[in-house]
Amino acid sequence: MATVPLSATIVRLKRNIPFHSDYQNTRWFTSRTSQTAWFHSRETAFESTDMTFQRDSGGNTYVAFPRPIDDLRDVDYLMFQNIRYNTKWFYCFITKLEYANKQVTRVHFTLDVLQTWMFDIDFKPSFVVREHRPLWNSDGSPVINTLDEGLNYGTDYETVSVTNHKPYADVFFLVIVCKSAVHTGAGVTQNNVVDPSFNGTPQPLTYYVQPFRIAQGGTIVQPNISVSGRTVDSPDILETLRLVFSMDNMVNNVASLYITEYIGDDNVTYSASSNTVSFSPSTNYSVATIESGEDTIETVNVRNIESYDTLTINAGAKYSGVPSVTESKLLMYPYTVFNLVDFKGNTIELKPEYINGNTIQLKVKGSLGTFNKTAYHVDNYLTRGISSTNRDIVGIEHAIINNSPNDLPVVNDFLSAFLQGNRNSLMTQIRSTNTNAVHNLLGNLTGVGSSFASAGSSNPNPAGALSSTVAFSQTAHNYQLDIEAVNSKLSDIANVPPNLSSMGGNTQFEYGNDYHGVYLVKKQITPEYKRILTDYFNMFGYKTNEVKVPNLRTRQNWNYVQTKGCIIQGDFNNDDLNTIKRIFDNGITLWHTDDIGNYSLSNGVR
Repeated sequence: MATVPLSATIVRLKRNIPFHSDYQNTRWFTSRTSQTAWFHSRETAFESTDMTFQRDSGGNTYVAFPRPIDDLRDVDYLMFQNIRYNTKWFYCFITKLEYANKQVTRVHFTLDVLQTWMFDIDFKPSFVVREHRPLWNSDGSPVINTLDEGLNYGTDYETVSVTNHKPYADVFFLVIVCKSAVHTGAGVTQNNVVDPSFNGTPQPLTYYVQPFRIAQGGTIVQPNISVSGRTVDSPDILETLRLVFSMDNMVNNVASLYITEYIGDDNVTYSASSNTVSFSPSTNYSVATIESGEDTIETVNVRNIESYDTLTINAGAKYSGVPSVTESKLLMYPYTVFNLVDFKGNTIELKPEYINGNTIQLKVKGSLGTFNKTAYHVDNYLTRGISSTNRDIVGIEHAIINNSPNDLPVVNDFLSAFLQGNRNSLMTQIRSTNTNAVHNLLGNLTGVGSSFASAGSSNPNPAGALSSTVAFSQTAHNYQLDIEAVNSKLSDIANVPPNLSSMGGNTQFEYGNDYHGVYLVKKQITPEYKRILTDYFNMFGYKTNEVKVPNLRTRQNWNYVQTKGCIIQGDFNNDDLNTIKRIFDNGITLWHTDDIGNYSLSNGVR
């Protein structure tokens, strides 16, 4: 219980003081002078001098004020001073009015320990549960606060921004992997020989790369090709495929055929103004001439890529496309989440507050192999303080890796040989069957004629005639069966399902529906929950859970503070000091305006 002096030289009863004895809110002043001036400015209902305070049987303090009780119905606060001791003002809540007689009312009151000792307390570092914290850094980025508030933010997210990012805009690469070289040009004296290359590791395979563009609306546009300063006309991608698979030495030669977005070399660049894809240096790439009969195309042969490069894509400002908020914590997880998605079954969830920097830099890793593999990750995510080289290495931990087959159908060796070789042998079998059938039929016809000719002689042979006739009939029937068997085989060839070394995966679906590269999808909680949490954070600040001196006056109109076992020192009695500690442990809003309780006011950082 607060300790109250025994008497006062002046007592004033006040009306309309906007805070109460529950200590949920109070007026917080910058100085004792401003505090005194404020209370003097509030309406004084009545004033009396030389009053003595008394206690009832319950220990409650009251003063017998010389006014009828009906005159005091609207008073709610009391302040007094005893100038015989010092000039200090004491502030009190009126708790009850009690009728004494027609001219006297017992005014019960309790000391307002906060207002009375406001400038006599000294906060020491304490465990601060929550408070109004700084919202924004000087560069406009949100101050990081990721402590779980334990609040309901709903079960759904609203997508607020989607941006698509590709290494070369709408340029892609058709990669043809062959067991042996099929081109002539630099470093190759004849085709159809093993032409090993260094591609990440030594490989006995030959790689051809053909860039192409998928323009707006899905139109295929061929960019120019520049190899170490030499520009050649890029053939139509369909013409490339037609020529490659019309070559005799390609039937059993193509090991893999796929489309990729990045081949792992950032020396490969694309100029939209000239519509040119440039490959350099000459030690890595060369122009490859592929000929088939009178047709010739020029494409790119990969000679040497010792190691792969990481490509950087600027994905724009971190919070670009995200609606603005007044409470910066709503820009952090779990209220705002970012996803890297390729819509091919791969997704990575990112917490925006751990993306260091205000700009999102996407890193792309790729390679050339027998199938497509591309990885995307956000640079400097959860990697504060380490070198850029190490960031690239560990970034794969939070990467979206697309190794789904973006390959195109390739006819396998078995089916090619069957279609091209066995058809010829079957046609030879038909010609052989026809020849044998003719000879057998002629022989059987001769036997029948001889048997009938001898029928009029002295040695007739009706059994021989019958046997020759049966043999003739069986020979004709066997010929029909042999021909039907061959035709059945030919029909079976025509009906063989597309037994392919690769069925092409989902390439047609993905590229035909414009699912390229990676998508940065930004999401926020739904507007309803955003409004609810905005109001809550506006009133009560953010969870802090730190040992520190609490923020008592850092906001424009109010500061909320809640501590746990706070440490406060003061040169006054322990009862009042312990009461103040409990007030802050329970949580209190310190108002810097007369409009106490008006949470619609702006409350920016001072």
